[in-house]
Amino acid sequence: MSYVALFRNLNLGHPGSPTGAALVDAFGGPSVASSFQTNGTVVFDADDLAAAISQARQGLAAAGFRQSFVVRSVEDIANLLDDAPEIDPAENVYRLMASFFDATDKPQVSVPLRSPDSLVEVRGLHDSHAWSVCWKPKHTAGNVTGFLESLLKVSVTTRSAATLERLAQKYGAASNVHAD
Repeated sequence: MSYVALFRNLNLGHPGSPTGAALVDAFGGPSVASSFQTNGTVVFDADDLAAAISQARQGLAAAGFRQSFVVRSVEDIANLLDDAPEIDPAENVYRLMASFFDATDKPQVSVPLRSPDSLVEVRGLHDSHAWSVCWKPKHTAGNVTGFLESLLKVSVTTRSAATLERLAQKYGAASNVHAD
């Protein structure tokens, strides 16, 4: 089965982040894994998911990298896109964002929920992901990840809906991870 590891705060080629090759090697090498973009997204095949995650964490830690990540199946990512909220063009939304987390207790809040700076609005909050929109009125967009982390009290990683759409198209059910 194919899975996606979504790292938080990892940008390949930047200080403090592994190279793309090191990241792929941590998940079993190019025969079963590939890096998608430079934002810390790895798609990999695994028969034993727990073992693959453990191997990746140990390999990255041994190389000095301890960034957190969550794992979802490619199928889950594709299905998640079917539930993306509709955006009214009149809202002038900068981006529709999906955030992922592993939380044991989801706070009981009503959505939509706006951030104190009004640059983020959570439109869907589920057990393992959230849909949000953000605005970019000047030079800085709303901080979806930061807002959700303050709300959920767990590590959160966020991708734009457009990034997830490209990922699902490239690695959909008919694809193999290592067939680039």
